[in-house]
Amino acid sequence: MPFPPPKSCDCHVHVIGPKPRFPLAAERRYTPKDAPAAELKAMLTRLGLERVVLVQPSFYRTDNSCMLDAMAQIDGSRGVAVLPPQVPDDELDALDDAGVRGLRVNIATAGTTSLEIIRRDIEAAAALCERHGWHVQIFVAAELIEPLLPVLLALPVATAIDHFGLIAPGPEAPALRAMLKLLESEKIWLKISGAYRTADDPFDPGLGPLAKAFCRANPDRIVWGSDWPHTPRHELYTGSTRELPFQDIDTRALLDLVPRWLGDDGLVNKVLVSNPARLYGF
Repeated sequence: MPFPPPKSCDCHVHVIGPKPRFPLAAERRYTPKDAPAAELKAMLTRLGLERVVLVQPSFYRTDNSCMLDAMAQIDGSRGVAVLPPQVPDDELDALDDAGVRGLRVNIATAGTTSLEIIRRDIEAAAALCERHGWHVQIFVAAELIEPLLPVLLALPVATAIDHFGLIAPGPEAPALRAMLKLLESEKIWLKISGAYRTADDPFDPGLGPLAKAFCRANPDRIVWGSDWPHTPRHELYTGSTRELPFQDIDTRALLDLVPRWLGDDGLVNKVLVSNPARLYGF
């Protein structure tokens, strides 16, 4: 079987800049370098990926113009936007026409807050998603997965959880048990993405068993993403306005982890091709 299979999708990337045209929000946790649409297209071509999902990054807040501009330039792209709690229907319709298929609630980058505020933000995003059957995408610390379980199961739309749920490899913990239960519910999707965010080393041998455990729970709800362009470890640079370099991570090597983790061509095809096609409407 060729690798990656035809119509494979990278389900988690960001585009940045050029900043003179798409300036970052004044209030942001860090300042990355530019990673414009042309560089993303080159990366996808180099890796043989035909589809891609652009995710609105925290430093653009609710201004999705950079992401939408890149989507217009890249055939086979979809987007996950960030919006305020109240948005006119015609704006939602325009975003759907442009290829947006979900709304992100970034809890991990924003820092800890009360469970009630997190619940409110997730439910507000879900209410907007209902109009077009989008999903809510959440980036959340592992220790919040179990407390959020009843909230996510009660949403009127599906939820996609970023970056392994930030569940670290190792002994079974409450977060892992909760994630497996969520996957079994058929309402939750999980991205086995950003491996270097859940383990210090993206090639940690413990990530394979973790990915397999998620696939056993529900092989039809797992997708993969590179997290290109590998933004700085911004928790180390809170409030910095100095432009920081990207992490030195081999994106091709991250893609090559997928067959190593899963060890089954059928599963690889689900994670890279058929599951993303259903979640993002390719």
